[in-house]
Amino acid sequence: MSKTGQLSQRFRHAIEQGQLRPGDRMPSLRKVCLDHKISITTAQRAYAELEKLGLIESMPRSGFRVLERPATERAWRPPPTGDDLRVEQLTSALPMPWGCPYMNPALVNTTPLSKALTRALRDYRHALSGNDNLGYEGLRRELALRYLAQGVALDGDELLITCGGMEALTLAIRAVARLEGRDAMLVLTPAFPALFDQLEHLGLRCATLAIPPGQPLDLARLEQLIVEQQPAAIIAMPNFQHPTGLCLSDDDKAALLTLAERHRLAVIEDDTYRELYFGEAAPLPLKAFDQRGRVLYCSSFSKSLAPGYRVGWIAAGRYSDSVRGLKLCSSLSTPLPSQMALARLLSGGQHENMLSLLRQRLQTNLLAMRQQIAAHFPAGCRMPMPQGGYFQWLTLPESLDAGRCLPLAMEHGIHFAPARLFFRDASAPRHAMRLNFSFFDALQQHGGIALLGELLSQHIPATGGQR
Repeated sequence: MSKTGQLSQRFRHAIEQGQLRPGDRMPSLRKVCLDHKISITTAQRAYAELEKLGLIESMPRSGFRVLERPATERAWRPPPTGDDLRVEQLTSALPMPWGCPYMNPALVNTTPLSKALTRALRDYRHALSGNDNLGYEGLRRELALRYLAQGVALDGDELLITCGGMEALTLAIRAVARLEGRDAMLVLTPAFPALFDQLEHLGLRCATLAIPPGQPLDLARLEQLIVEQQPAAIIAMPNFQHPTGLCLSDDDKAALLTLAERHRLAVIEDDTYRELYFGEAAPLPLKAFDQRGRVLYCSSFSKSLAPGYRVGWIAAGRYSDSVRGLKLCSSLSTPLPSQMALARLLSGGQHENMLSLLRQRLQTNLLAMRQQIAAHFPAGCRMPMPQGGYFQWLTLPESLDAGRCLPLAMEHGIHFAPARLFFRDASAPRHAMRLNFSFFDALQQHGGIALLGELLSQHIPATGGQR
């Protein structure tokens, strides 16, 4: 390819990927010549090709700028629905983004946290002198007090602040795998897709045990897998499991720990959705039942109080020293301003009203969506009531392959997350899906569930019996 073609292709790719946006000024021809070591003639020809494609336009005496693309070219292109579909492709770009993995930011009141950040930064210089590998002392103290009030005794010295909940999980996995010298993890599924990706990235095998929604933990099968697979740890989300929103019973939690102790296994607990409970109080985490320090407890405010602040934490029990060493080698420490803001917010008590209102809004959305689903989805659809979080799990008629319906739904401005994203073996049910009800607006999207139900019904084979 000629230098002209290479240059025009590079800028075209930058425009199509959104790195250069409509209205952005293109680099001057002189700068392009210097940066790419080409002649002015080559640069002019490349820009002329981009003009012919309708991607840029010349402005008199002002160089070039990126043009707004026609609506037909900007139309949403559905991601693949085969094995290469990834959950992060299900963004909030569509009108009804019910497959999105993130909380709807419109539900979060960011004003109190913004004010807390402003006030906290007045002490920033002083806080710098005391910042260490464990995290901001003020935040660790507030977290320990909050857990204590909820009936969970966490030693403040055990807590380590991380860059979001994902770093906490990664540190836990790495610490256990290194100390135990084993290359497998046992995951209770369904589970969130990034966990599988992380295990693969770390070169670890992943054994799984599926827990059908609403069913107790199969302890006999779990012990059989432990004996067969010899995992370094069990990874579980006992409360508000992603994607079902369901919890293990206290009896199952205690039995799980007893089993782990008998086989001298660590248990990595993800309690990310802890603050989004729909009952009178948050259920006890697995960590509350831990007497031997085998639970590596991971949590975060990223799904509730502070999306985007990237503040998580881990209480690693007997694995604390190893986790601290890994943290030092990976990210050294967690950014201080976001920790200070959360500490100030927690100490002032405003977070309780924020969380209470957020839970109310989520429950309102959930009940409205469930009412629409009951009225418009195919007969035989089952939907367990989430106990917290912002996801609704749906099991559809067995003859329906939900993933095959996704491209058509996206053409109508709707997406959802097919069940297979949350499994890594043949136990994935093709006829199930996850919906994010934080993005459901009963007033503006009142016809969306009916439309999705109709599209799903169209994919049921004639012998499957439509409504």
